[in-house]
Amino acid sequence: MTEYEDASVAESRALQVISENAPLGVLSLAAVLEKGGRQPLIVDLNRWYYDFLRQEPGGEESADGAPADFAAYAAGRLEPLPVDVFGFSTICSSYPLTLRIAERVKRARPDSVVVLGGPQASVVDVASMRAFPYVDYVVRGEAEETLPLLLDALGAGTPPTGIAGLTFRNGTEVERTPNAPVIQDLDGLPTPAFHRYPYIDQCRDVSIELGRGCPFACEFCSTNDFFRRRFRLKSPGRVLDEMRKVRREYGITAFDLVHDMFTVDRRKVVEFCETLLQSGESFQWSCSARTDCVDNELIALMHRAGCRGIFFGIETGSARLQKIVKKRIDLHEAMARLECADRHGIKTAASLITGFPEETMEDLRGTTAFLMDALRLDHVEPQLHLLAPLADTPIQRRYADQLTLDGIYSDMSHQGWQQSAEDREMIAAYPAVFPNFYTVPTPWLEKAYLKELREFILVGIRRFRWLLVALHQDSGDLLTVFDAWRAWRRSHGGRTWRSSFDVSAYYAHPDFPEELFEFLETTYLTPASRPGHPGILELVRLEHAVRRLREPGRGTPGSGVPHLPPGVMLHRLAVDYEQLIGCLRRREGTACVADGSSTLARIAKDDGMTAYVSLSGLSVRLLELCDGARSVAEVTEAFARSDPDTGDVDPKKAGLFGLEMLRQQGLVGV
Repeated sequence: MTEYEDASVAESRALQVISENAPLGVLSLAAVLEKGGRQPLIVDLNRWYYDFLRQEPGGEESADGAPADFAAYAAGRLEPLPVDVFGFSTICSSYPLTLRIAERVKRARPDSVVVLGGPQASVVDVASMRAFPYVDYVVRGEAEETLPLLLDALGAGTPPTGIAGLTFRNGTEVERTPNAPVIQDLDGLPTPAFHRYPYIDQCRDVSIELGRGCPFACEFCSTNDFFRRRFRLKSPGRVLDEMRKVRREYGITAFDLVHDMFTVDRRKVVEFCETLLQSGESFQWSCSARTDCVDNELIALMHRAGCRGIFFGIETGSARLQKIVKKRIDLHEAMARLECADRHGIKTAASLITGFPEETMEDLRGTTAFLMDALRLDHVEPQLHLLAPLADTPIQRRYADQLTLDGIYSDMSHQGWQQSAEDREMIAAYPAVFPNFYTVPTPWLEKAYLKELREFILVGIRRFRWLLVALHQDSGDLLTVFDAWRAWRRSHGGRTWRSSFDVSAYYAHPDFPEELFEFLETTYLTPASRPGHPGILELVRLEHAVRRLREPGRGTPGSGVPHLPPGVMLHRLAVDYEQLIGCLRRREGTACVADGSSTLARIAKDDGMTAYVSLSGLSVRLLELCDGARSVAEVTEAFARSDPDTGDVDPKKAGLFGLEMLRQQGLVGV
């Protein structure tokens, strides 16, 4: 959570949901230690970061001397804990911060032992220990067998030289034992120690491990190395038992089933789904998959068994790049799988990456086109990431001597908008330890262009999804619109970016949509420049109106008086909105939309999103009468006097029924 230094951003509901995930890897190790008679203590630094933020909004040091730096804050809370060994799980994005916390802990507790584990420390173990003397050990790879053996050796005061999967100091030298064998029998591991996690009762869902290891070898991926590419699965019965236990003890029935590539073995997926169906129990779950390792029949079975979310790594919309990065999926087949999942109501993440060394503008157009095509599907959330050269991946090894620290940080490994000065100093001093903060050469594409394009697309998806689709379908290439927009912004005094952070900050700011809509209305969508496209202009006007709206001065309605609740507004459009969206779904041009009109009700939700409801003429009449002054009887009386076409139903009764239906939809408050 430290990636979001702005308190208001970190406190958003979306990020708080992220922070509520129980740390599965740490809890798995805790269960193994507990089984061996030890008493592990679990610390969730995400939760501590929220304590830190709420203690010191804005990060300023307070008059009572509370630390303004999170590393100091975390170390201050860790230092008095009654433990002898501090074990830090590591990932690439927060590795500089992890090391700074470890250094402060070691300084305060010089007799303690600092152990690092997890994917980042595992692949930069020797470089880390040579650079940072306060790190005592690195446990590499799967640690369920190595960590207990290390603790036994520490307790007995014996050298750890015979323990596989360990990196340690022998005098002034750093030694590395052979890799530990992977754990073949995952069913033999104890259930993760969820009872040791102090926040388990606050979790909406829980991660459960399906298995480990990916047999594929994508050029940019690091996880296959961590698990030695050895594909393994827990038995369906074991996974079901863990789900039952979590439901029984914590009342949680939603699960993120963790495996990089669950669907590699179709028979195992079928067996798992049939086990869930035969149990007669209701669980909801999500997983990761490749689009070429599922088919429509399997997706339907997964849905029946409770699957409600799938992460698909598409990576690139260029068939040429698919071969180069060794992903090798068929893009037409990938879209077909997304469409199938969408029909079943399964939420899917379609992840794409840009910034590959071999990528050309034509490849980028393919990726953008695939992403825009996926936006037509209601349950698909496309992602677009900048490539990060993750440590010890083929891409990182190939370009190790050509990496550039240009301040354009990738979010592929979850780097935030900016790093602290101390983090930046470490990153610059030790490129072999922190390569993911660097960029690979992209001779055919400008990195700053890719950064801005990514912000333009992702913010557009969140704020005006269908408008983005319409612009792409109208132009045939969203990059054409983006290029025109950039040129217009520069010609109208748009500031020059000083840093990558400036780009992100601008596109996150309300000024961006205001200026984009001005560009579209005054330059790009004028009758002279693009005649015959009133539908797109209506979408622009709708989105523009939404952002200019302020709550009207509604008085406090009396008891039993129907009114429009806060956050509900009516909008009239000069086109049929449903027909317009239908054309976009079918990849048809918006010129096919017939003349007409429609009225939408806009509902601002608590999570910051906006919903639109297309209203019938009778609903519009009723809502316009709900002015906060008329009673229910007066509304229905006025409705009846308007001579509505209610067939054989008494207009007053129809009006009363309509009010109740609108109330249930959240469009009328009483």
